[in-house]
Parts: sequence; C-alpha cells; structure tokens
Amino acid sequence: MAAYKDLVGQKITKVTSNPGEPKTGQMWYNSTNGKLRGIGILEAWSSASSLSKGRGGNSGKNMGTQTAGIVAGGQTAGLPTVVTDTEEYNGTGWANGGALGTARGNQGGAGTQTAALIVSGSVSGPPIAGSLNANVEEYNGTSWSEQNNIPTARADHMAFGPQTAALTSGGIIGTATITNTSAEYDGTNWTTGGNMGTSREYHSGAGTVSAGLVTGGVPPITANVEEYDGTSFSEVNNLPAARQSHQMSGIQTASMVISGYIPPAYTTSCLFYDGTNFSTAPSVATARSNAAGAGGTPSATLFSGGVPQSGGYFGTTEEFNKSTNTITSAAWASGGNLGTARSRLETVGTQNEALAFGGATSPTSTNSADSEEYNGTSWTEGNNLNTARRLLGGAGTQTAGLGFAGLSPGPTTVASTEEYGGTSWTNGNNMGTARYGLAGAGTQTAGLGFGGYQPPGSPPNGNSVSTEEYDGTNWTSGGNLNTGLYLISGTGTQTAALGFGGNLGATTEEYNGTSWTSSGTLNTPRSRAGAAGTQTAAAGFGGATYNPPASEVSTTATEHYDGSSWATSASMSTARLMTSGCGTQPAGLCVGGAPSSPSSSNATEEFTPESTAANITDFTTS
Repeated sequence: MAAYKDLVGQKITKVTSNPGEPKTGQMWYNSTNGKLRGIGILEAWSSASSLSKGRGGNSGKNMGTQTAGIVAGGQTAGLPTVVTDTEEYNGTGWANGGALGTARGNQGGAGTQTAALIVSGSVSGPPIAGSLNANVEEYNGTSWSEQNNIPTARADHMAFGPQTAALTSGGIIGTATITNTSAEYDGTNWTTGGNMGTSREYHSGAGTVSAGLVTGGVPPITANVEEYDGTSFSEVNNLPAARQSHQMSGIQTASMVISGYIPPAYTTSCLFYDGTNFSTAPSVATARSNAAGAGGTPSATLFSGGVPQSGGYFGTTEEFNKSTNTITSAAWASGGNLGTARSRLETVGTQNEALAFGGATSPTSTNSADSEEYNGTSWTEGNNLNTARRLLGGAGTQTAGLGFAGLSPGPTTVASTEEYGGTSWTNGNNMGTARYGLAGAGTQTAGLGFGGYQPPGSPPNGNSVSTEEYDGTNWTSGGNLNTGLYLISGTGTQTAALGFGGNLGATTEEYNGTSWTSSGTLNTPRSRAGAAGTQTAAAGFGGATYNPPASEVSTTATEHYDGSSWATSASMSTARLMTSGCGTQPAGLCVGGAPSSPSSSNATEEFTPESTAANITDFTTS
C-alpha cells in the first residue's frame, strides 16, 4: 500500500495549532487537541443574492454558469403575465440585461450568458390554445435578436446545449397535445431530431445535442429517464421517484436534478447522476417548481427563482459548491437599536463609528434634533443639532460630521449648515439654495450637497438639479445634475460622488468634481434609500419602491454598484423606507427609517460580505 507522502507529495506534520492557509490534500496532527486533521471536501448549497424580480415559468433552464448566469422572460411576482425582462448573474448578484423581443414564459433555454438561446414558449401566461409562439431569439451578452422560428411552436418543453448546437424536446403543441418530438438547432436552421420514447411536458434535461439527458415530467408524472446520442433516445435507469417541474445542470454523464414536485408536495431533494445511476445530493433550502433558471455543473450550480408551495413567484437564489471551502453567504445582521426611533434622518461615518442625526419621529412626523453615536455595538446620545430638521443632507465622519439644509418645524425649508466636532454642533454658513430631500457626500471640509426639493416654482417642478460644494467654510456652486431629483441618495467624495434613485426611480449619476454623467440604472427603482461606499464600489439599500405622491412600499432590497452597473446583493432583514446609511460596500450600516409612512424605526443593520474558509475536518485512523 502506498504511503501518504507518496500519494500527496508531503508528510503528515505534527503541529500545535492548525496551519493558517492549509493546502488541498494536506494533513497534520494537532498535538494540542490530539486530533488528526486535514482539508475535507464539502458539498453544500448556500444562499445567494436574489433576482431583482421574483419569477417562474422556466425562464432560464440550462442557461449560463454559476458565475455567469442568465434568466429571461417568464412570469413575475404580482404580474401573472409573461415579461421580456432579462437578468444576468456575475457570481455575486443579478443585474438587468437586454430585453427579449417577445415576452414569453414556459420556454426552452440554452447556451451561455453571452451566447444564449430562447426557444418558443407561451405568450400569455400558462400555455393555452392560441398562446404558443414559435419565435426563437439569440442573446450576445447585450441584446436579443430574432432568428429562424422553430417549425412547431411549443411550451413546457426543455432545451440544452450551446447556442449553435441545441436540442429541444417534448412539451405541449397545438391546442393541448403533449408531444415526444424534438428539434435540433445549428445556429441558423432547425431540423427534426429523434422522438422520445415518452411524450412529456414539465420535464428537464442536460447535456449536448449529441449526448443529452431527459428526466421526469408529466402526464402522468413519471420517473422515466432517457439519453440522446444525437440520433435517437433510449431509456436508462429511472429516477428514484417520479418528479416534474424540476431543474437540471451538468452533462449526460455528470448532472444534477434539482427540486421540483414529487407527489404530494414540492421537494427540496436533489440527485446526482453519473451516467448510469442516481444518488442523493444535498437538498436545497427552499422547495420550488418551475424555477427561473439553473446552470453550471454538479460541483458548481446556480439555482434561482421559481414557484413556492404557497404560490406566487420568488427570486430566491442558491449556489451549490463541491469544494474544500466553507462558504458563508453575504448577510445583514441586527445591530444595536437607536435610542430614538426615527425616519428621514442622516447618518455618516463607518460601520463601527457612525453618527446619526436629525430625522422625524412618529406618528406625527415631528422633526428631531437628536444626535447619536454608534461604536459598532450600541448607540449613545450626544448633543443635539441646533435646528431640528428632517430630510437633510450629510457628510463626514463621527468626529467631524456635516449636516445641511432640510425641512425644519413649520414646516420651513432651510439652507442652514451645522458642523459636529465629536461633542457638539456649531453653526456654519448657509447653502446657497434652501432645499430638502437632498443627498450628501464627502467630508466636513470637502462636502457636497445635490438634488432635493426647492420651494414651488423652481424648475423642474421643484426638483433641484443644483449641486453645491463646501470647503469647510463656504458653499459654492458646482455642476448641475442632468435630472432634478428629490429624495435622492448619495455617497462618495466631493470629486468622485455618486447619486442614485429618488423620485424618478432608477437614475444613477456620477460627479467628477466638475460635472455629472449618467450611468447604469438601479434594478429596483427607489427613493430615499440608504447609501454606503464609494463611486466605484457603492451600496444602496432599503427605500421606497414607489415614487411620491403615489403609495410608498418599503423594501429590503440591496444593490451593489461597481462603477458602471448595479447588481443585487443580500436583502436586509427589515423592509424600510426613508432610511439612511453609511460605511463601505463590504461593511455597510443601515440606520432607522420606517416600515411604512408615517411610522419610524429604531432598527440598525450591519452588512457582512460573503466569505470562504478552509473546511478543516477531523479524521480517524479506524
């Protein structure tokens, strides 16, 4: 029998503590606790950033990979009709992509994020007579374009393979016929493929046009499995239990079956397939059917969206990894509560050294002068602002804060400025333009205030385009925003600021110290969200998802900005609007706000990014 050193090229060493960065295959004996240890392989699902819109209807089966996923079309939450929306996954979060030319659901999908294929489907919700569409579209990573139609329109079918060599099979055709037919696509034309032995819909598959795999489906619900060799289908070993409306990832000889429906309920169970037999795989956290998408391999799979047992659609995303690392998902966690619950406040500083001031208390929306300091665990009361106000702008740090403008009792729109020195607030020179609902960025000696609402009569419709720069003493005019925005959020510095959201929804603009330029739009339009980070690494969280004066709905949604586009991130625990934030993108802080108008909250949440750590495992010699 070969020695361990001959197998892995290194000895089992004796140590008193675990190595800081152990290598794959490394083993050691820890003399302190008397354990033989090494790096173990871990197979597990972990939570990932949700889709910006909950959706189902098979809007991305077999498309993309774990780090470059894509879903398109389908049915979205609150809107049980089909849509054109596309979302792309970058390994961390989802961002908006180009829209389909034809809205559809229950379609086939194949290819990659930069070379995807959408085949046929239903153009009016669940497949019904007259709703099937033969349209085929290709995606180049930016936009969709129409291609030659599939000869026979179908829905509830499956597809797999690359964009230029794909197979689609089964589904519903005509008025209500379940078919066993298949069609092959070469990137231009469609030709007839081999027939499945079993007619089915709501099945799933994986592989390529010359080595494919089809599993489950209805009617009746079946455990039947068939492999395709490029010419014909042949039956192989069945699933352990009949299943439908599930997803698959991988290839014919190494694939994964994910969730779906096993009578009498939706299931969390997953299976591995090795080309011959099925074996149990780790279960997903959330059971669902008709998921929006799955892609990747059995060792790195992405699974998103779908229909929960209770109905509706959700955006839940999970990642499966087989690796030597333990993955801890990005998440928000509760911090210490504010001493005074309030919304419409301002917060500056970092996650461990923050300053919150002003705002409004409920239920009468009374303006507040309260000022509190956060040490990463709890808030302590500090000296009050000289002028109570809400919807003010802010900049700086815990020991050198800056508060300006806002709405004071009366209500009166003010231009007054106050500086915080770590103990008390002192009055500074006024802004040139009184306003409220504006955003701030920068420091106490190099601050920036922009947007907001000016008294009626100011163009356009009172929403301000004005930007002002503060040098520690005076305010001077800077470059105007391209779009006047009220209830805007902001972060960054005086010469590299970011403004986003507001009463016009999804707008994003960047400031270079002289002028503003438009950039990528938010995935979830919102106003008065919390903000953290820099111009090239920002976070936006919470806020109102409908613009005033329409009904406002608070949200938990979080998005991260990379300097050009926004992608979803881990959602907060508590939905809130009129909130505030500070810190950095990987260490953000959300403070106060309101679950709904005109209430207020004292809740604080802290963001922690995804992390990985070596999966150190104990071994025995028996």
